[in-house]
Amino acid sequence: MAEVSLVPSIGPAGVVAGIVLTLLAGLLIEQLVHYISWRYQRAATGVAAIFAPIITSSPELAIFTIALLRGEAHIAWGSIVAQPFMASTVIYPAVILTALVAWLFGKRRYKIPHVHRIVAVPLLVFTIPLLPILFLHPEKYGLYGQLYGVLLLGTYFLYAKFMLREEKIEKEAPSLWLRNPALQTVAALAAMVFGAEWMVSGIKELGAAAGLDKLALSVILVPIATVIPESIVGLIFIAKGKDDEGISVIVGEKALYSTFYPGLAMALGVYTLEPAATQALIIAIIVSMFEIVAIWFGYFGLTAPIGLAGYLYYVACYTLHAACPQISW
Repeated sequence: MAEVSLVPSIGPAGVVAGIVLTLLAGLLIEQLVHYISWRYQRAATGVAAIFAPIITSSPELAIFTIALLRGEAHIAWGSIVAQPFMASTVIYPAVILTALVAWLFGKRRYKIPHVHRIVAVPLLVFTIPLLPILFLHPEKYGLYGQLYGVLLLGTYFLYAKFMLREEKIEKEAPSLWLRNPALQTVAALAAMVFGAEWMVSGIKELGAAAGLDKLALSVILVPIATVIPESIVGLIFIAKGKDDEGISVIVGEKALYSTFYPGLAMALGVYTLEPAATQALIIAIIVSMFEIVAIWFGYFGLTAPIGLAGYLYYVACYTLHAACPQISW
């Protein structure tokens, strides 16, 4: 397939430029999320759990699309695998750090987020869909993988329909940096497109220059720019001591990352179970299981050290070429 380029390549520096632009896009989109909630009179929890993750994860969707246009299927699938991986590793330390800082400033009653155990149920429900992916090797079960992808997409749309309910919103219209929602949307989309294009090309050239695994690099680098923008709604709730709402947002992200995005990739036949992808999925599943147990006892984020250890382990395995055991299915 001929390579499609939307902007001039700037070499490995594109990784940094892509991070900056996707961060800017995330900030612009976050304001739009609040505007959509007010404009369409939808339940705040539904907008937080559905629209917030979809809109703020648009940089990954842009990266996925551009990687496909450029014929970089490994980077496309890596950006999808990166989402449940990062949501199960880096985001938990971010939650704990936010809670501790807010507690130090007197904004919270507890150092560690407290939640009702019922939150563990949806977290478990949206961890389970990752398991079958590990067994659906595309070279053997390509058709079944595509059908499973369609099933995952359908599951997410049912979840979204359930979560989005009408609710009277009495507050004033939220402010936007660019004042006009259409203009702000265009600016955010432009930042995402340029950022995604530069990040994809930068990862490709950085991997070639350093002799590193391109899929692993996309898992490690692509989500760094979007972890905080994607989770900002949940982190704000947690900073204010509204733990149930904040964790619900993060569970909403888990739902998106475990159904919609992998479902889209698998339905299109764009997935691989090479070691870099398999290990990322396994780490995400293991950390999520530990977190489900912690939530069952009323706490969230106690697995932050486990998640951070999993992330560092992955980085060591695929960037430092450490001798790490590989699990195959």
